[in-house]
Amino acid sequence: MRQLTLTKQQWQEIRNLFHPAPSSAAGERTIIGKAVARLEQIIGPLTGTSNDRGRNERTGNPLDRSMDCIDESTNTTTYLYMLQKQGLLKWHRLKDPVTRGFFLFGWPHTTAVIEQQEGNRLWAVDAWFHDNGLPPEIVPLEQWRDGWSPADS
Repeated sequence: MRQLTLTKQQWQEIRNLFHPAPSSAAGERTIIGKAVARLEQIIGPLTGTSNDRGRNERTGNPLDRSMDCIDESTNTTTYLYMLQKQGLLKWHRLKDPVTRGFFLFGWPHTTAVIEQQEGNRLWAVDAWFHDNGLPPEIVPLEQWRDGWSPADS
């Protein structure tokens, strides 16, 4: 396993997304989506996942690395941890990933999770549905647990 580090310039680019600071939790979720997408764009060439396709679709190139929902939720959780550790999250805090399904009720599927500090509402941050570098879906966790998926995928 290889450890990756962002350059100062790359990290500043991510920080700049949060300035000016969002004035609402909804605004912060939009910026979180942009930050996760940009981090995927930065990390993808370093890990060979630039051509990762949403929903486990294959590119046809055996050299392309594909990520399942476990990979996506792990990476997204890591990115959210980095944002939180740097003090960029004002309206949310990171929670543990959540899994739905468990084979008896459909294929298992895992997502990263954030909690809105005001009202303690949980949100799924799911990058698995889309190709590498596109913003993740951020939806209420209770809706996601019920089997939600984006209409366009």
